[in-house]
Amino acid sequence: MVDAHPLEKALGMELYSTDFPGIGGRLKIRFEDFVVEEISADRKALVVHDWSESTETPQTAKGESNRFATFTVQKMGLSTMDVANIIAATLKISRTHVTYAGLKDKRAITAQSMSVPSKSVESLLKLELSRIAIRDANYTRHPVHIGDLWGNRFTILIKNITSDCDSALEVAGQLRERTLLNYFGVQRFGVTRPNTHLVGKALIKRDFEDAVRVMLCTTSEYESEELTNIRLQISENLTPTEQMIESFPEDMGYEKAVMRELIKHPGDFERAITKIPPRVMTLQVHSFQSYIFNRLLTERVRLGLSVDNPEVGDFLIKLDETHSGRDTWLYVTESSLEERQRQVETEEYGIALPIPGYSTRLPSVKQSDLVKQIMKDEDVRLADFRNPKMRPLDSPGGFHLASIKIPDLDVSCCDEGLQARFSLRKGSYATIVMREIMKNHPINRV
Repeated sequence: MVDAHPLEKALGMELYSTDFPGIGGRLKIRFEDFVVEEISADRKALVVHDWSESTETPQTAKGESNRFATFTVQKMGLSTMDVANIIAATLKISRTHVTYAGLKDKRAITAQSMSVPSKSVESLLKLELSRIAIRDANYTRHPVHIGDLWGNRFTILIKNITSDCDSALEVAGQLRERTLLNYFGVQRFGVTRPNTHLVGKALIKRDFEDAVRVMLCTTSEYESEELTNIRLQISENLTPTEQMIESFPEDMGYEKAVMRELIKHPGDFERAITKIPPRVMTLQVHSFQSYIFNRLLTERVRLGLSVDNPEVGDFLIKLDETHSGRDTWLYVTESSLEERQRQVETEEYGIALPIPGYSTRLPSVKQSDLVKQIMKDEDVRLADFRNPKMRPLDSPGGFHLASIKIPDLDVSCCDEGLQARFSLRKGSYATIVMREIMKNHPINRV
């Protein structure tokens, strides 16, 4: 296998799944270059419509009135959480009452299912929001929850490729028959300033001073010289000033909130950390868990263990479960090995590796030894993920598929580059597929 880019290596993504050369290129030059259509539990894709289509026809929710209304949201240049916050604020309802099945890319055009309490649906359908279209509302007994989907369909245009069309088609086409390592992609950590997992690590170790230091003082080559110098000043004693805060970009809102709290209460880092939105804190912890998973997947491959043929000591999770909640998993023993191999071969189950948390169990097998060694290297314990006093930092862990396949991959050349269209189950990143095709700096895939 080919070694990865240094930035990806630092995030545990040390290997490629393929050894052919990449075609280079750039993603997301325009929002239209990256289209994501959510695939529902019954395998139906929510189709992205032309933005020019008329929306003058009055909309009403279909079906008999019920407790909730589920609808399709088409968005452009906004994150799923951005849209949820906008809808909640506009309707004057709690943010927790706007739910969705999964997070979608910000730099893209996407279609996904969301829900609100039925009492808000009439007002919802009258909204006129920038870069957000709402349609196909239906009354339902239950709201949409995280995990209530099969996956996503992607239509991606790779521009500025360095290969000719025939070579690019040949490279991309080879992926149809390949098994790809199911890493957590760089967007999980931040490409221009990949420190989210480091903040998460400090948080689970309850080292709030270090969490603040990493968050406020880590810079990168993509930040301005002015901001880099301000971060350097803050690093001296972690005592920001209002003038420093004003120099931070508006999209660093929670960093600004942390600094303002430090001005009011110097040195009280735990108090300052509570100014980070709970969802963001949870994502930071998940980022660190994702980093450990990436390292674990790399070491598994280096040890010579398969990612698509189970061995004794492996865990399997059931594929295509769309309900919310814990995964349905199986443990592979000597007596069950033949049956488990059949279940993986028929794609009923897939090999999964632990995402470490306080509920993770490590039987006495070589696979567990890998987890223990990585945890030792990182100087963390499974018990560190237990934090009932700060619920956003309390994480039981789980499982994540070790590999993915994309048999429906369709590629074609156009004047602007190479277009790829394929579907992935939930929990897998399209940029992992693009990574194999492009094999260049991750900054080209955000």
